[in-house]
Amino acid sequence: MSFVVTTRRTLLVALPFGAAQALLPLPSYSMKIKPSIRHFGKALSYLKDPALRSKEIGDAHLKVEGALISGELFEDIEWRNISFVNCDFLGGYEIGLTACVDVRFEDCNFSGVLSWGDTSNVRFLRCVWTGQSVMYGESKSRNTIFDSCMFVGASNDKNQWGAVGTHGEAHFIRCKAKRFNLDGDTKLTIENCELEDVICEPSEKYGGSHVLIDQCKLRGLFAMAGRGTLMQSLTIRDTLLENLDLTNATVNGDVLVERVKGGLINAGVSAKKFIIRNSVIYGNGRDTSLVMAIDSAEQVLLEKTDFGNALALRVNLGPGRPLRDSEWSAMPINEQAVIRDCTLPILDASWLESQHLRIENNIIGSLDLSNGRLGKFAMSGNTISRSVDFTKTQARESRVQRLANGQAKLQGSNVRVN
Repeated sequence: MSFVVTTRRTLLVALPFGAAQALLPLPSYSMKIKPSIRHFGKALSYLKDPALRSKEIGDAHLKVEGALISGELFEDIEWRNISFVNCDFLGGYEIGLTACVDVRFEDCNFSGVLSWGDTSNVRFLRCVWTGQSVMYGESKSRNTIFDSCMFVGASNDKNQWGAVGTHGEAHFIRCKAKRFNLDGDTKLTIENCELEDVICEPSEKYGGSHVLIDQCKLRGLFAMAGRGTLMQSLTIRDTLLENLDLTNATVNGDVLVERVKGGLINAGVSAKKFIIRNSVIYGNGRDTSLVMAIDSAEQVLLEKTDFGNALALRVNLGPGRPLRDSEWSAMPINEQAVIRDCTLPILDASWLESQHLRIENNIIGSLDLSNGRLGKFAMSGNTISRSVDFTKTQARESRVQRLANGQAKLQGSNVRVN
């Protein structure tokens, strides 16, 4: 049994969707003036009073089509087993549900601020959000899917970007977004999406998110940064990216970047393991392709990755500044770092701390490993075309491949070169 309410009109309306311009085109659609939900009789009564609905039609599915849902309060109630088709949700703080269960939004438009409560089995299909819209499910949200949706912010000011997702689980698939925050604070999956200048920063307040980004195009800035950003894991694979910023974020588990093509990765992130493999990272167009302090992770692996071919491109793996005597650790955080089968025009690992560093079978322009503190250190099978700097680096054990005469700077170092 299904209870359906629908009203149609044909006049055009100019709702605030004009921000969807520039590099990320909006899909085509035709906006219509829609009648207020106040004209939908029983449907409005059932949306405001779930107990009345249950009494009169039991658990029959409720479908609302072609309504403007604005100007009415829906607070401290649960929406269940409902479909909204071609509806417009406009306004601020008018919808504050406790839960949203088995609800489908199809071809709907959103502009405003509202809360869905805890969402379960909720799907947004071909929906559009614009401007500074802020709409969230709460922390127990699960199986909440945004499929083929569009999110477009109107301002370049990040403080005025919209934000959509849940404080629990969220899955974005085949979506497009520009100047927006997309969130899943306990689990976030972004799959087959095209994003431009987007922030995804799971809040530590909710215990950390498992994040998967798969087969996406990330244009402009993609930020997962800041000291309050906490992830349990982060996987990015089969993705094109322009500028990935992880600065000061924390990952309790592992970071895996695999089969990625992109520009700059700023990986100033604390993690258990950090892996980049089978990728092409071609830099920011100036001088840097990767920034990552090796001592921010217990295990680091850079493998079978091309970090660009311009002579001035740098991979920065040190702390980025000289360390004071008091900052050196007797037992460095980094247990092992392996750089293997990579192309690195400039590898700058100065002031680096590691219990075990291995550099194997790479093509390197120049290597700066000066001022380091290492336990075990091994270099073998590398092709190095320019200088090698070991100045003042100390290693308890070292075994370094044969280098060209005069190629290595060894002043103040105990590194052994064969």
